[in-house]
Amino acid sequence: ANALVTNNGTINVNVTTPTLKPRDFMMMGSPMTLEQRTGVFANAYTFRNHVTSNFIPHPQVAIDFPGAENFVDDNFNDFLVYTGTINPGEGYLVRPQPNQNAGNTTYDLTYTLGTLNNGNVTYNVGYNTPGPTAADNKNASPNMLANPYASAISANDFINANAMVDELYFWEHVLPPSSSFPGGNTANFSMEDISMYNLTGGTAATNNPGSIPNEFIATGQGFAIKANAAGTATFSNTMRRTDNNNTLRNPLNTDRLWLKVRNEQYELDNTTLIGFNEQASAGLDPGYDSRRLATIVSLYSHLEDGSQELGIQSREAFDDAIKIPMGFSTLVEETVEYTISITNLEGVFLNSTTVYLVDNLENITTNLNTEDYVFSAGKGTYDARFTLMFQEEIVLSTQDVNLDAITLYPNPTKGIVNINSPNTNIISVEIYDITGRKIKEVSFNNNTYQIDINPLQSSQYFVNIK
Repeated sequence: ANALVTNNGTINVNVTTPTLKPRDFMMMGSPMTLEQRTGVFANAYTFRNHVTSNFIPHPQVAIDFPGAENFVDDNFNDFLVYTGTINPGEGYLVRPQPNQNAGNTTYDLTYTLGTLNNGNVTYNVGYNTPGPTAADNKNASPNMLANPYASAISANDFINANAMVDELYFWEHVLPPSSSFPGGNTANFSMEDISMYNLTGGTAATNNPGSIPNEFIATGQGFAIKANAAGTATFSNTMRRTDNNNTLRNPLNTDRLWLKVRNEQYELDNTTLIGFNEQASAGLDPGYDSRRLATIVSLYSHLEDGSQELGIQSREAFDDAIKIPMGFSTLVEETVEYTISITNLEGVFLNSTTVYLVDNLENITTNLNTEDYVFSAGKGTYDARFTLMFQEEIVLSTQDVNLDAITLYPNPTKGIVNINSPNTNIISVEIYDITGRKIKEVSFNNNTYQIDINPLQSSQYFVNIK
């Protein structure tokens, strides 16, 4: 209910930050109506607001990660020094430390000015349209918001109530700024410090594997969105919760699988989440599917047609026949080893199913429930290199030398594939794409055959000969 809240005495809201190192910042807002920068944050070394219209995705990041979300501005003029009233629902970049050398402790913040925010709180969402695609517009439209209430709120309720919001991003303040990170400043922060949450669940920041967000957003906690349209985002009392106000982020009643890729040499890793939910589909579902972040190393999933680079993907209700194409990206120049492993499984079906990873390049299938998969790669983006599946492919082996004599050429081909079986007749040939879909099937009874695959798109295909 939108009850009237009147301050007839003294109202204090006390918030204690996590331990912050020197130069760490947080995204924060206010649960009070009239709180000031010179009030609760009077001793803060830095206080800035975010101006979405000034944000331009950093061009080098855009070149390196064309299919990913980018929070790095071209010249760092999107965060501006701010004084005045803290607007309810808005998030601000805050360094609560008194100076840039202070830190390694927590900070107690007491909000006192005005009265408690209550009822509907609105925020005008900024939306930039540089184009040429809707994904480019969304990538260029980060907004900083914050829980405006003296109680936790449900992130799920917030996403469901606001059509321009597909996911939330949280800053985990792990690494100090460095000149080695791209950005408009001489020293910039790392995008490996960003965690992500949508209706499917959350993925940890690369630099902090324990930072998986859950459904709850605590008092004063700030977060970012990438707006998919202009509009007014609304917080309401229906989103509020009477518990879980001591955490920033409960599992959903769904099947979920977290996969991690890691390089030990440089201590780089990245996690991707795949969920199965009756409310989602095999297509792109707003609120359930989110593009990956532009991190140095990334493991991501595709839609069935090989499009999109998703850091979180929700598929339809679980079926062990589902196959999910997956890609991998790295900016590490040299060829080094990477390991793919399961970090967590949730749900009745996934806990009773075997998870297989197929390396389409090396033609290796690994049971991820019993072992991790190790592979080597140099700098590059390897779309659809892997396929995630839940049924092992049946491979028939034989000692028959007649089968050993079968040849298929040229490989690769620009159109025509010749099949020659000098010692035994072929009865059928099937062609599958990398997602496991059957593209073409021909039946015959002969020892030679030509297949014209000119109409197919340039890609990798599997030929099954019987």
